[in-house]
Amino acid sequence: MRKLPRLVNYFARLAQIYDVPGKYRFYEATKYKFNRHLITYNIKGSEFSIPWDQWCFWKNYGPENYYLEEILPFTQTLNDQLDSFDFIDLGADVGVVSALVNKYCIALNNIIALEPNPTVFDVLQQNLLNISVNHLAFKNAISNFDGYGEFSFKSEQGSDHEGHLVNNTSGKTKVTTLDSLIDNNNIILAKNLAIKIDVEGQEKAMFTGAKETLKKADKVIILLELHPEVLTRDKQTAEDLFNEAEKIRSFKWLVPIQDNKLVDRSLNFYDQFIVQQYDVIGIAD
Repeated sequence: MRKLPRLVNYFARLAQIYDVPGKYRFYEATKYKFNRHLITYNIKGSEFSIPWDQWCFWKNYGPENYYLEEILPFTQTLNDQLDSFDFIDLGADVGVVSALVNKYCIALNNIIALEPNPTVFDVLQQNLLNISVNHLAFKNAISNFDGYGEFSFKSEQGSDHEGHLVNNTSGKTKVTTLDSLIDNNNIILAKNLAIKIDVEGQEKAMFTGAKETLKKADKVIILLELHPEVLTRDKQTAEDLFNEAEKIRSFKWLVPIQDNKLVDRSLNFYDQFIVQQYDVIGIAD
């Protein structure tokens, strides 16, 4: 993917960050023509690029405003509870959540980002180089085994937020557990961890493969995506994911877009909250 000329980039940013008339029609008319182009911003004084053809960035008025109703409660929780921490970004895409954690958090030590999509990985690497000298990036999918798997994604898109492992026994995508990633790369983690988990169906498997990493930390704070369609596709429930995490250590779960309302674990999640996609904060002391 390549950056836009400066003048075109300027007008593309204006189209993204404002509710201009015909915004969605303009996006639909241009997304295929410019699907291999990057719109470049500055986040905390550092250059940060995003694919033209991802509607989520148009919907949220650019990367600095990316789902802030969920990101800001998460970063505030990190500031309130962690004096120093490493951020592990699972399903990092271009690194926008890493960039926002870097922007808003005062005690961030290191970023460790995993993204299996080969189309977007180079963009992630460059963005991380720009935003933080303390980072590691891996072109891996995360699961409960080490090896290779088949990763299904739309290669014609600048990035595919719905890309996912469809076969855990074959394919060319390198797959790892979090425990193995840490051990095999001799990574020395901070005493506290923040982990974003957006892995499109591998959430339960991720917890299974991260037992030692989660046990060793003093405190763990998680941002876990709950996507009803993905849960249905994989015959899982929100409770399955909570239960897998709670096999390792005790968590309390908060829903940031509901003013950090506490999840009642005696009830099913979607009996308490309307059926939609959520990012849920998990806190383990």
